[in-house]
Amino acid sequence: MAMPNCSRDPSLGARTILAALNAADLPALERALDCSLGALPPFPDLPAGQVERLELLWAVASELRRALHRVQRGLSRHLEGAETMLALLRHLARTPPISVASKAV
Repeated sequence: MAMPNCSRDPSLGARTILAALNAADLPALERALDCSLGALPPFPDLPAGQVERLELLWAVASELRRALHRVQRGLSRHLEGAETMLALLRHLARTPPISVASKAV
């Protein structure tokens, strides 16, 4: 089932994940990860740059989910790779989204 606030906008997806992390809101983080992980496969109507950004967001969300599961199962005491994931999320969040309307025809 699609989440009501899910978007194919990688900037919005990254900002949503970051907001959930900053708020230490695990249910919101899980919802944001679900949305980001549900954004693929790429859609043919999106510009290549946006598809690449969605793929990066998917990869970061996937790794963040794996790191969370390791912590929840007691296999790790911290989110492994957190600094890298946060840097990538911040990069995606501050880059303006590519408008579908500006796609070259």
